[in-house]
Amino acid sequence: MSDSKQTLLFELLCEELPPTSQKNMAEYLANNLRQALTDNKFVAPNENLIIYSTPRRLGLTISNVLSKSPDEIVEVKLMPINVGWQDDHASQPLLKKLEALGLLELKDSLTNFIIQDDTLYVKKQNKGQTVETFMQHQLPIILKQLPIEKTMSYQLDDGWQTVSFARPAVNLVCMHGDKILDINVLGLQANNQVHGHRFASTEILTIKNAEDYEKLIESQGNVVPNFEKRKQLIRLQIEELTKNLGSSFSCPIDEELLDEVTTLIEKPKAFIGTFDQKFLTIPSECLILSMKSNQKYFPILKNDELTNQFILISNIDPKEPKFVIQGNEKVIYPRLSDAEFFYAQDKKKSLQEMSLDLKNIIYHQKLGSIEQRCEKVSLVFNHLIKHTSLNSDIDSKKLALFAKADLSSLMVGEFPELQGVMGKYYGLEEKLSSEFCQAIEDHYKPKFSGDELPQGDTSILLALSDKWISLFDLFSIGEKPSGVKDPYALRRCAISIIRILIDKNIDLNIHQLIDTFFPEDKKDHKLSLFNFFYDRLENYIREQGYETLVVQSVCEQKPSLINDVINKIEAIEQFKQFELSNNLAQSNKRVLNILKKYEKKLDGNINESLFENKSEHALFKIIQSISKQNKSFLDKKNYKSLLENLIHLSGPIDDFFEDTMINAEDIKIKHNRHQLLAELNKSMNIIANLSVLGT
Repeated sequence: MSDSKQTLLFELLCEELPPTSQKNMAEYLANNLRQALTDNKFVAPNENLIIYSTPRRLGLTISNVLSKSPDEIVEVKLMPINVGWQDDHASQPLLKKLEALGLLELKDSLTNFIIQDDTLYVKKQNKGQTVETFMQHQLPIILKQLPIEKTMSYQLDDGWQTVSFARPAVNLVCMHGDKILDINVLGLQANNQVHGHRFASTEILTIKNAEDYEKLIESQGNVVPNFEKRKQLIRLQIEELTKNLGSSFSCPIDEELLDEVTTLIEKPKAFIGTFDQKFLTIPSECLILSMKSNQKYFPILKNDELTNQFILISNIDPKEPKFVIQGNEKVIYPRLSDAEFFYAQDKKKSLQEMSLDLKNIIYHQKLGSIEQRCEKVSLVFNHLIKHTSLNSDIDSKKLALFAKADLSSLMVGEFPELQGVMGKYYGLEEKLSSEFCQAIEDHYKPKFSGDELPQGDTSILLALSDKWISLFDLFSIGEKPSGVKDPYALRRCAISIIRILIDKNIDLNIHQLIDTFFPEDKKDHKLSLFNFFYDRLENYIREQGYETLVVQSVCEQKPSLINDVINKIEAIEQFKQFELSNNLAQSNKRVLNILKKYEKKLDGNINESLFENKSEHALFKIIQSISKQNKSFLDKKNYKSLLENLIHLSGPIDDFFEDTMINAEDIKIKHNRHQLLAELNKSMNIIANLSVLGT
C-alpha cells in the first residue's frame, strides 16, 4: 500500500569519526530528522526512534513511517481585500498570486475566497510527498548542520567532485521497510549493503528489511551499533572482571572515560592487564591519570588502594587474548616510566626552590607574575582570619607561594590536572605539616559541580583567598565572563566561594571584603563584580529547588553575609503560608512605588506632631514596636519569628492608606508621611524585598 507504515533505516559509514563529537552528531541527526518527519506528517509522535553511533557509522531507525505523507487542505493568506479585489474583479497582484499557486480558476468570483479581517484567504490542497522525495531533500540539509568540530574536504571516486564532511563517507544505507530509497547523499547512492566490523567481519551483509538492521549487524557483523547498549556492555564486563578478582577489589568507573571508550570501539571486550609493581611508589593520582588520559584504562583498586592491575577495553575478541594484553602492557610501561622520571626529578628540588620560579611565570600580562599574585592571596588570607571565625597559625605568605610551587614541576607540566596534588606530595616528602600540605591540595577545591569542599580552617582560608583574588584581579581589568564565554572559569570560581561559605557556615562580610581589596579607581568594574557575584548566588540557590520569587526577594538585597541565605529563604516560604502575607507583599509593593516617585531625600526623623489622624499614630507606633522586637530576632537569626511579627503591620497599613492622603498640600506633612513610609519600608524589608512576592 502507498501509505503503509514501515521502519525507516539510515546508516552512513565513514572513516573513523572524531570521538569528541561522534555521539552529538548522531543524536543531532536522529532528533532533527525525526522532528522533520513529524512536522511533515510522516510519523505520529509516539514512534520509536533508535540512534546508532560507532567510530565508523552514524545511523538511526524510526518505526511507523509512512511511505507517503497525507494530502492536506490548507488556508493560504493572499493579501488585503482592497488590494486584491478592485472594481469588482481580481487585481493584477491577485492574479499573479493565484497563478503561482495553480489556482487561477478562482479569479472569477469573490465568493471563491475566504474573507477574514479584511484579508483574502484561499483553500488549497497540498498533495503529500513520498518519503523518498522527502529524504532526498531533507538529509543534505541536516547533514550540513551537524555539530562537526572540523570538516574535511575530499574528492569522490570520479576524481572531479569534492564534498565536505567530518570524515570521508564510504557507504550509504537508506531503506523504508524492504524498499531501498533512491537517494544520493555526499556522492553516495543508497543501497542495502551493510559493512560489519573492520577486523571481525569481512563479508558485506545484505539487509532485506530495515527492521533487521540492529539484529543483523550485531549477530553477523560483530558490531554493537547502539551507543548506550555498548556502554552498558562495557560496564557489565568491567564489573564481572572485578567481581572475579574477589570482594576486596573494585574498579570505580569514571563516566567521562566510559563515554570516551564507548566512542572508540564497535564490539567491546574487556581484559585485565598488569604493570610493574615498582611504579606503585609513584603517587597513585599520577598513575591513574596517566592510565586514564593516555591509555584509556580503568585502574583496579584493592581495599581502596591502587593495584598494579588495570582493565583495558579491546575492539576485538581474539582467540589468543594474551597477545592483546601483552601489547597493552608493553605500551603502558614507557608512560609510567616517564611519570617515574618526572617524580624523581621533582623531588630533587624543594618547594622553596620551586617557588622561586613563580616570579618568572606570568599570571596575566596586565596583572604580573604568579609570585605577585601569591602576595595578594596572603593579604586576603590574613583578612579572613581577622574577620571570620576561621583560624590558622600557618605563615600565609609561605603557604600561598608553596601552594603554587608545583606549577614549575615536571609532573604538573605533563599533567596540569595534578596541580595542588603534587604540591601536597612534595610537601609531605619535606616533612611539612599535614595541615600545610592538605591546604595545598584543597585550595583548588571544589573543582567542579558536586566536588568535595576543602577541609579544615587552613584549607578553607587558602581556597577562599585564592578564589577571591581571581575575581578581584580579573574583574579589575575588565576580564569578566560574557555570554557563554568564561575563559578564566570565573562563574565556577564564584559558585565555589558560595558553596564554601554556605556549607561551612562562614560569617564573611562580602561587602567589606570587596571594598577592602578591590582597586579604588575601578568603581565600574567593582559594581560589575557585585552584580556578577549575587547573580551567581541567586542562580545557585534557585538550582537547589527553591521558588524563584522567594530566592529573588532575598538576593535582591545583596546580603553582606550569605551563609544564612538558605535559612532566610526557608523562613519566607513558611511566611507565605500565612493568609495575610500576600496582602503585606502587595502593600509593600505599593509603598515602594510611592517612594520611587518622591524626589526629596528621606533620611531625617519622623515628626509625630505633624500626624493628623489616628492611623498615622497607630502605624508609627507599631513600626517602632516591631522594629525593636525584630532587631532581637535578627541578632538571633530567628527569621521565622521576625517574618511572623510583620503580620501585625497588615491592619495598620490598610487603615493608614484608607484614612491618609500621602501627597498632602502641606509640604511638611507630605514629607513626614513619606518619611513614615520609608521607615515602614525599612522595617518590612529587613531580610528580603517582600514586594517581589506580590509580583
